[in-house]
Amino acid sequence: MRKLTALLMLGALMILAFPQSDTTLEYTIIPLTDNTDRDHEPQINDNNDVVWQGFDGNDYEIFMYEWMIDWVWQITDNSYDDRNPKINNNGDIAWQGRDGSEYQVLFYENDTDTIWEISSSDPGSHYNAMEPDLNDAGDMVWEEYNGFVYNIFLYKNSTGDIFQLTTDIDVNNYNPRINDNGDVTWFRHYSDSILTFYDYYYVMVYDDSTNSIFNVWLQMIPFVEDLSDIDDVEPKINNNSQIVWSAYDSSLTADEIYYYDVFASEFIQITDNDYSDILPDINSDGDVTWLSYDFDTDWEEILLYRRDTGDIEQITNTAEEPYWGPTMPQISDIGYVAFLATEARLVGWNLEVYVYDGSQIWNISGSDDNEYFPRINSIGNVVWAADVDADDDEIFLATLPEEEDGEENGDNGGSSLDCFIATACYGTPMADEVKILRRFRDRYLMKNPAGREFIRLYNKYGPKAADFIRNKEPLKKIIRHCLKSLVWTIKTIGVAS
Repeated sequence: MRKLTALLMLGALMILAFPQSDTTLEYTIIPLTDNTDRDHEPQINDNNDVVWQGFDGNDYEIFMYEWMIDWVWQITDNSYDDRNPKINNNGDIAWQGRDGSEYQVLFYENDTDTIWEISSSDPGSHYNAMEPDLNDAGDMVWEEYNGFVYNIFLYKNSTGDIFQLTTDIDVNNYNPRINDNGDVTWFRHYSDSILTFYDYYYVMVYDDSTNSIFNVWLQMIPFVEDLSDIDDVEPKINNNSQIVWSAYDSSLTADEIYYYDVFASEFIQITDNDYSDILPDINSDGDVTWLSYDFDTDWEEILLYRRDTGDIEQITNTAEEPYWGPTMPQISDIGYVAFLATEARLVGWNLEVYVYDGSQIWNISGSDDNEYFPRINSIGNVVWAADVDADDDEIFLATLPEEEDGEENGDNGGSSLDCFIATACYGTPMADEVKILRRFRDRYLMKNPAGREFIRLYNKYGPKAADFIRNKEPLKKIIRHCLKSLVWTIKTIGVAS
């Protein structure tokens, strides 16, 4: 009886809270390039700005699409290759350039339209600086080879200082990632060929608030277990300093997914099986997606770990769907997962981009071309490269419908998942209360016909209600009080878990 009463309360108040949704996932596809060059490795920020590397006939250069003005800029124009670009939410870009035989790391500052060479504290001695990453403050990390080993470097944009985080002479450090707090994670490997005859594998963390370095994971594997691609361990860190990575488990003879929360000092081995679990990605809620496969049975699926419940969901089911070989999963802050899979056609087959919206999977590219390198931003918009013609890849952007509740800021970065009334009350779609309501929608309402009909009615009447209350602070205070009770009810009866 208590649950029934709580559900009736939800029905009475739901019209005040739920984001726009639909029974279909409607993306608008925008071609960003149309040339005879090869355009690869697109990356997207939360403002829908996109950066990629394009071959201009002589070498690779860096290009950027600016969403607000619908324009493509060529950032570099030189005689050497510029590759692996990353972009932050300010439109700043970091990438790896090669001048002659050596690599360096470069930085484009969007506000000043200036390119800086960052790679080494000694500009005349670049060594080989590679794999840059940057945060919204413009801080950068990269790995640098000094002729013997790889070490990790950190650039602080606010001061212009460069710090060498590791000073190892016989240990390699790879694949650094930095979050907006300035915390850094990377992979460390050491081979002891003198005493123990073991390989030592670490996941390391630099805590910016305490200026300290420590390892959060260590595994020892005997030399007799010959592992390839040991430098492919790529730990990823979100803005809550939660880290995820994939690494070999010698007891299971398979790759497994691991998780560590720096603030809570919490370690979790998410998977514990004899499948190969690889390519993990993590969002701001700590939810994780990855690829799991079994060579013996050809079983290959995308899975999702829910941080709030500890549950693992199998997203794809290739035995019942018109695609196979899913790979490269990416997860957004709203819980959408983008991935690549092969789809059979009447003639031949194509690599296509798919999105899981919390209840269903949609083919959002739907072309006769092969797609590659899908990337999704926090609000669910997706970018990829497509093989339109032989040796001519183009960049495409898929955006969700913009918010229709007449927000005054006029940003183009809104999506159909931003709230109408709840956003008007809280001022942001990222409030904790809104996240709980969103999960309830995705995990309960969207999965039954009555819930979908309720959302359809909300989509029809919600925008007008949001406009009515937007500038009425006393009314918004009352609604926030009601939403507080609603959120408590959802958490109490567990329907958002």
